[in-house]
Amino acid sequence: MEYNELIEKAQAMPVDVPDTGTIITGVHRTIRRRRQRQTLLAAAACVLLAIMPLTLSVGGSSAKPTLAESVSATLPSSPDNLPAPLTGYRNSIRNHQTKTLI
Repeated sequence: MEYNELIEKAQAMPVDVPDTGTIITGVHRTIRRRRQRQTLLAAAACVLLAIMPLTLSVGGSSAKPTLAESVSATLPSSPDNLPAPLTGYRNSIRNHQTKTLI
């Protein structure tokens, strides 16, 4: 086939171009789907962020005692001994009073 015959056949074929209404409808449909997908993802993220602290707090209640806690539980304690943090606080107050007197 020659070049001119190809041009004539191409010009003779009807071109099927959609009208503007069809194109605009397709664009609106695509935008609506994207917005729905974004809304769904945002809602899922919000639900996940709301549920995560609840699941972490429920899982933390069944924590095993640490090694220091288990060892200190086996040692006998006298009633006049304070826990270590309170003893340290009392000693720091006593040290402060001693430095003030000096």
